[in-house]
Amino acid sequence: MRCRTPPRSPASTGSPPATSPTGTPTAPRPSSAFWTPVGRSAGTSWRTPSAPPQWLVTFDDRTPPEVVEDFTAALADAYAQGPEAYLGGGGRTSGADTTLRLLTDGWRLDPATPFLSYQSPDRLIQLHRRDNPLRHEAEMAGDTERWLFEVGPPRGIWYATASSRLPEHLLQTLTTAVTDPVPVNRYMRHVDLAHLPAVATATPTAPSPLEVARVRAATSRSLSVPRTAPSALAYSTTTRPPALPAASAGRSR
Repeated sequence: MRCRTPPRSPASTGSPPATSPTGTPTAPRPSSAFWTPVGRSAGTSWRTPSAPPQWLVTFDDRTPPEVVEDFTAALADAYAQGPEAYLGGGGRTSGADTTLRLLTDGWRLDPATPFLSYQSPDRLIQLHRRDNPLRHEAEMAGDTERWLFEVGPPRGIWYATASSRLPEHLLQTLTTAVTDPVPVNRYMRHVDLAHLPAVATATPTAPSPLEVARVRAATSRSLSVPRTAPSALAYSTTTRPPALPAASAGRSR
């Protein structure tokens, strides 16, 4: 997500009118290995019609959609409050409130990394903070980042990043979304359950009325299709096993 300072009015610059901003973040779209929803601002107080981004947040393509949803919802709320809420003061965010809260919740500083690294009690989440000076242009290009979230077991790690100028309250929202322990619904096969991390739990849940209706419709369609003679199926693939009920698993697993 790139957030820009308000561009100057086209009427005052003599340039052609720019595309009207929507005021809300767009749906995620892939950019290399990252999802980069883009939020644009509106206004009349900047030097060029296309102002450079003020901060950048990225999610890789394995990030749980609930994390992206929580952050974009908070960003939309901040946009409704005005530039001060979604742009902040334009300076570097200290992150002190965010990291102090993590330490209070039982996180610990990991001395084994070259950064300031905070590790969750279950060791499945690490928040790395670069404390050295960073060029704003390099951060906006995605070449480096101030904050890096590293989440999941060794074979299922996903990442999220945030730049230096992300407002403190949005950094707190991002951290809360990433670390939220509330279970989420996922469809899982026997093989998926067998490869869950040892600390993860999966609890079967009853299908929703919509899911029941879809299964009944699919079953009705399959029964109405004429069956092929057995000889024609001699070299076909085996029948798929029935689908399991929806299971719930932690979003950081």
